[in-house]
Amino acid sequence: MRLGMFMHPLHDHRRGYHKLLEEDRAVIKCADTNLFDEVWLGEHYSVPSEPVQSALLMFATMIPETKHITFGSAVHCLPYYHPAMVASWAAQFDHLSKGRFFMGIGAGGTPTDFELFNVTGKDLMEMVVESIDMIHGIWASDPPYSFQGKHWSFEIKEHIKSNMGIGGMAKPFQKPHPPVMIPAISRDSGSVRIGAQRGWQILSANFVAADVVKSHWHQQVSECEKIGIEPNPSLWRVGRTLLVTETDEEARDYLRSPDCAIRWYFHWLLDAITYSGATQILKNDSDIDMPDQELSVDYCIDNLVISGSPKTVANGLAQFREEVGPFETLVTSHHDWVHESLWRRHMELLSKDVMPRFRESVGWLGGD
Repeated sequence: MRLGMFMHPLHDHRRGYHKLLEEDRAVIKCADTNLFDEVWLGEHYSVPSEPVQSALLMFATMIPETKHITFGSAVHCLPYYHPAMVASWAAQFDHLSKGRFFMGIGAGGTPTDFELFNVTGKDLMEMVVESIDMIHGIWASDPPYSFQGKHWSFEIKEHIKSNMGIGGMAKPFQKPHPPVMIPAISRDSGSVRIGAQRGWQILSANFVAADVVKSHWHQQVSECEKIGIEPNPSLWRVGRTLLVTETDEEARDYLRSPDCAIRWYFHWLLDAITYSGATQILKNDSDIDMPDQELSVDYCIDNLVISGSPKTVANGLAQFREEVGPFETLVTSHHDWVHESLWRRHMELLSKDVMPRFRESVGWLGGD
């Protein structure tokens, strides 16, 4: 039963770009100190509230400052890049980190980034699949290379001098390649179907309703039945927004405060999701017909956050897992670190108090 952290991160960008980057580096170091198993970092180009443009650049600065945590890109938005570039960057980072790398891939979800890279209106998931197939093809072969697709075509067939190391492309440290992760957000997610068919890791988003998360496991089981394999819970990561404090009262007080980082997060997220027309992912099945006008930050906190003392949070997680399915990695979301001491203590309590209780409550006998 592994413990991870997903860092969008969503900040108040008015606090300054440099300051936010340094805070995010401190968060990763704190996660490693508290024995988190993995950290996932999103990347965006035109969203100052999410100030990381390259997860690998950020992670590269953290390799010498961490001991065991595994770094996950969440995600490389493959439609934005030439596949050979991603193959090269990922292979290099995999060697620099000596295999402490999970390769998250996806289509992206930011309209301004779509506009920036001129992919608006394109079949983005089709591009993701074509790109990763080419990336894996590069890693599995030697020159000459020839890849012909609908969205990209490229080759190296002339001027190859293998004895001089000219013409070949880097292979990753992990064999045959770093594990692939694809995120899942919607009901009836196409990402889940593709991930289950290909044996990829699947990460259910932290901000979606429990019923949506539950549907992701049902989809995995269904897809595995179609191809005649057993569904593997160890490949399923589930995100949740958590707040662990010494007492239930402390958590309630913080969640009510106007400068609460989780309130900021859901205020931002609610606006973005409402704009995109995807509000159904925030609602449980029993509330699916609720007018969008009734969606609020308080609704999100009441339905999408597990908070309180270590005992309360561990019990809440056990109930949540019983409801949604047998995930084997919990991925908590990271929020703006403006209240640093509170979040440092949250991470410590989560790792050292909540997780042992959670593992015991679900009868976890695994080695992690």
